[in-house]
Amino acid sequence: MCSIFANEQINHIKWRYHKEIIKLNILIYEMKKIVSIFLVTIYGMCMVACGSRSSSTEVKDNVLTEEEKAEGYTLLFNGKDFTGWKMFNGGDVKGWQVEDGVIVGYGNGGDVIADTTIKVSTDIVTVKNYHNFQIKWDWKIGAQGNSGFLYHVQEGPKYKAPFETGPEYQLIDDDNYPWVSETGKEGLEDWQKTGCNYAMYVPETKQVNPPGEWNSSMVLYKDGYVEHWLNGEKLFSFQEGSEDWKMRRYSGKWEAFPDYGISTTGKLCFQDHGSKVYFKNVKIKDLD
Repeated sequence: MCSIFANEQINHIKWRYHKEIIKLNILIYEMKKIVSIFLVTIYGMCMVACGSRSSSTEVKDNVLTEEEKAEGYTLLFNGKDFTGWKMFNGGDVKGWQVEDGVIVGYGNGGDVIADTTIKVSTDIVTVKNYHNFQIKWDWKIGAQGNSGFLYHVQEGPKYKAPFETGPEYQLIDDDNYPWVSETGKEGLEDWQKTGCNYAMYVPETKQVNPPGEWNSSMVLYKDGYVEHWLNGEKLFSFQEGSEDWKMRRYSGKWEAFPDYGISTTGKLCFQDHGSKVYFKNVKIKDLD
């Protein structure tokens, strides 16, 4: 009898212990749920806070950052209108528009020298003349698009187009621009492609985004020393007036343009070459 009673007591104790273990597991499960909900809530709050912080510090178009201000940059395009810009050899800007903070060229012009049906240049230039400078800008073109940035451009009745005098940073649809050379070869030559100093210097490598996507370019000019940059990558540099420069200048396309690259001060220019083009975040640092 004592043995039976003892066994019953042991079984009873085991059952009570088992019930307590079950209760403890249920409690742990409920605590895990509470902790999980708490962590999800905290994560959500952090995401909202981080999102608010990133949106508040997001760089806006056509606005100088504090770093750019400290470096001496100024806006060459205010994001609203064509203040500081004019038509080449003309007055107020026509045939271009500002849309949603972007300069839009509609491709109403072209090569006024090669195409006799085009009577006047529709390129736009700065009101101010520049000597030494560092300029950066964002741009995109459409399929088969063609444009460019030119510097030290001269005006006057002697000239029909900015490229007669100003060196050009080429912007073009490298792969699809419809070009046939005088020899019948289809496709652009390297000296005609994006990033080159047109008909002068060519980048060995580059990373360019396709038509319809934004790219960022920069040109540095300091007492004849020139750098071309594209999407954060330096493409090349050269010294204007060097023996190498003179060889290129006087042995190719520019032989027919006696005033090309001669002036070291002049207008800055965005080119209208018969296709739609877009510019924004045009910022310049005067190095004089």
